[in-house]
Amino acid sequence: MYYLTRIRETIRVPPNRFGESIANVILDISRAKNETTIGSDVGMIVAVLSIIEVSSGRIVPGDGATFHDVEYEAITFRPLDDEVTEGEVVETTKFGFFMRMGCTDALAHISQIAEEYFQMSSRASGVLVGRESGRTIRPGDLVRGKIITATVDHVSMKIAITMKGEGLGLKSWLKESMTEENS
Repeated sequence: MYYLTRIRETIRVPPNRFGESIANVILDISRAKNETTIGSDVGMIVAVLSIIEVSSGRIVPGDGATFHDVEYEAITFRPLDDEVTEGEVVETTKFGFFMRMGCTDALAHISQIAEEYFQMSSRASGVLVGRESGRTIRPGDLVRGKIITATVDHVSMKIAITMKGEGLGLKSWLKESMTEENS
């Protein structure tokens, strides 16, 4: 899910930064330009950590800046299909809920919550209720799910999870089932 990744790109250094340390300037620009961006090849860049290599700058006619080929290390987030993850329910809707998993959210559709049907409660706002068991899901609940699809392109990251399966679901449900097995 999280990776230490080496990334190569060209960074433009504007003339007003020429008197400063080139490594510090490139690190500042790399962080401002890239942190929280998404690339189809690396996923989301969470943090630019350090500059590994900086080439001599080159000038492009008509632009007063210098352009440097740079390699830097970054922490990246790339979800993988079938990966088990934990997070917090941050929003419930009539079609499921969103779980915060690190730096982004994943959707658990109501058909992927459990083997029973879940729907919005008529009594409590923002609560999903299981028709047979009466189990509830609400913002703030801690859940464990498995990624069933993760689509990453140059603009967005879409992640769908399931809670159907052994060892998946709300943490409170998992504790209940372990207690029942030990009885």
